[in-house]
Amino acid sequence: MTDKIVLDYCKKMEELGIKNKVLEHPPLVEAAQVVNHLGYTLDDSVATLIMKADDDFIAVLRRDVTKISFKKIKKLLGIESLRIATPEEFSKVTGLEIGTARFYVPNLKTYIDKEVFGKKYILGGTGSLNYTFQCLSEDLKKLPGVEVVDVTVPIEQEKSHSTSVKRVFSGIRATGRLHLGNYLGAVKGFLELEKSGEYETVYCVVDVHSITTPYDKNALAKNKREIIIDYLAAGLDPKKSIIIYQSEVPEHIELAFYFSSVVTIARMQHLPTYKDKVKQHPDANTMALLNYPVLMASDILIYKAGLVPVGIDQEPHLEVAREIARKMNQLYGTDFPEPVRFATKGEYIPSLTGEGKMSKTVVNSFINLTDSLEKIRKKIRSVPTATAAGGEMSPGLKTLFIFAQLFIPSEVEGFKKSYQDKSLQFVELKDRIAEAIYKELKPFQERRAKISADQKYVDEVIRDGAERAHRIARETVKEVKHKMGLL
Repeated sequence: MTDKIVLDYCKKMEELGIKNKVLEHPPLVEAAQVVNHLGYTLDDSVATLIMKADDDFIAVLRRDVTKISFKKIKKLLGIESLRIATPEEFSKVTGLEIGTARFYVPNLKTYIDKEVFGKKYILGGTGSLNYTFQCLSEDLKKLPGVEVVDVTVPIEQEKSHSTSVKRVFSGIRATGRLHLGNYLGAVKGFLELEKSGEYETVYCVVDVHSITTPYDKNALAKNKREIIIDYLAAGLDPKKSIIIYQSEVPEHIELAFYFSSVVTIARMQHLPTYKDKVKQHPDANTMALLNYPVLMASDILIYKAGLVPVGIDQEPHLEVAREIARKMNQLYGTDFPEPVRFATKGEYIPSLTGEGKMSKTVVNSFINLTDSLEKIRKKIRSVPTATAAGGEMSPGLKTLFIFAQLFIPSEVEGFKKSYQDKSLQFVELKDRIAEAIYKELKPFQERRAKISADQKYVDEVIRDGAERAHRIARETVKEVKHKMGLL
């Protein structure tokens, strides 16, 4: 049965000439969760913001795919001070709890951004976490004393640190050296980003994330350095990119704590990635593990990076980062971008097991960049195939042909023809792929040997990266502390 508070609101809107429909859903606070459950997107959703403009409160309606421009509102109203109402002020002004703001707030001057009318039907709050209000956007012009204004900017047009160069952040856990999948699926894409000149790139070995699950402290110290060396051997230029250890920039941890003040425990506990990790490590269900996505948000937002090259499996964590950015911006007037997943020109590299992608956490699934020809040949030969050629390809054989397409493309058709006429010798295909992979990795291995021998150079890269990262991180933390009233 619909809440009386919702029924009364809908009746009032009908009296104002605003026809509406109420959509029921589980109790949800975040707009992204609501629209997703109802089968819509944030493009269909409109937020009602309660703001303190000098000494008066106002209501501002904006599309959830746009961001309020404080500068535009100040200029429009001729005011000096503008901020988002605190949770206490919001409740006092509206009589509602955070997350349930309505389009109509009696006795409050209401401004509707013109972008609200970009969709015919829109969604908004009802005063209840269980129901969402839907109406024609044009009908909102019937609200008493409403004024249509231009006070937002599209989120995708925001610029990092007031520069035309887009900032990209990528983090990798320090659980072992880079493998072939990392190299082809990510690092080659990183090199393209670096060379383009269109992006400011930050590549981070997230060693603090590595301690959120059981780990070997001696292996961690070694692995994190090996990854830096792998990056350099692969061709990343420390003069063009910032290459760092997460633990060398303590502002990551500080900002994560400030962010944790706007995220609920329930939100973190509902993440599928958290649930999976708890199943894997039932005796290590720590606060560090629970806060993993908050720290990830800090890693990204401390550099105000809008682009993050990660796999689709990390999308739930990126959504948390976007939610945190929105909340910080709304509550404290910060200017964090809402980061999005960014696809580099990499390849999907399958596991040697024939299932899923190559991963250093799955035994016998990967080829290390430092493997010898003998090791590579042994690993490729272990890929499961059928007992005889011909017929439907097994998962393992499909994997081999993916590798063949990547490393010996001119020979693929010949091998396929041999398979179809049942004359293919699997070991011949496997050994040819192994030789091609080793040929691709040999220059990397030679560069790596030289870099690894120059420990002073590696130390300088790590130190320089930390100093450059510090300069950006300090400014972000200083800004956040000022906005939150800590300075």
